[in-house]
Amino acid sequence: MQPILIVVANGVGFAIILWVVRSALRSIFRTQAPHSLGVVLIAAGIWLLSFRAVTAAVPLLILGTVLLLQKNPAMAGGSTRRTSRVRSVYLEMTLDHETGTVDGRILTGERQGQVLSKLALHELLQYLYEVQADEESAKLLEIFLDSAHPDWRDHKDENSARGEETSPLSGQMSRDEAYRLLGLEAGCCEEDIRTAYHRLIMRVHPDRGGSAALAAQITEARDRLLGERK
Repeated sequence: MQPILIVVANGVGFAIILWVVRSALRSIFRTQAPHSLGVVLIAAGIWLLSFRAVTAAVPLLILGTVLLLQKNPAMAGGSTRRTSRVRSVYLEMTLDHETGTVDGRILTGERQGQVLSKLALHELLQYLYEVQADEESAKLLEIFLDSAHPDWRDHKDENSARGEETSPLSGQMSRDEAYRLLGLEAGCCEEDIRTAYHRLIMRVHPDRGGSAALAAQITEARDRLLGERK
């Protein structure tokens, strides 16, 4: 009779530990259910630790943690923030949907791989002169300058000044470019397009200190995608 009681007691003890671990992890992963096997392995590791079976418990705890982190990358330091990306010949620009922050990376030439936010204003103005042959790249760089250095035109020679309001992609934006700019997948519904547009335009509108050129491109992306549905 005693062995049966021991088995039952151990089973109840393990069930309690499993419930506590699952509840704790659910409170941590509020928007996503934790990995079921990972929960069981961690609970088993803790249960074994109660019997001082450290050698058996540690591998279970490690494996359970790995499974949890694989399903929940934010816990491993991975980013869950949404961004939009636009590429030109010389630049890849990124817009953070949460903060409205614009940044870019140089794709070709002597400055290849350099991040725009790491460059001084005089270096950015020099690079603007270098990429003027490609209107799209020049306009993307101006979008970054409008965001990071609002007074950059005061430091720029009149001969290299460009209009802020026009979009080099006007009338030429492809569907793929429009989807990328709004941070959407191809084939999404009209409601998704409108929601993405309103979320982004609230962050980059000039009335909120954003960029008129970037707001124009976001509006153009919306019109490009919605125009196909009329």
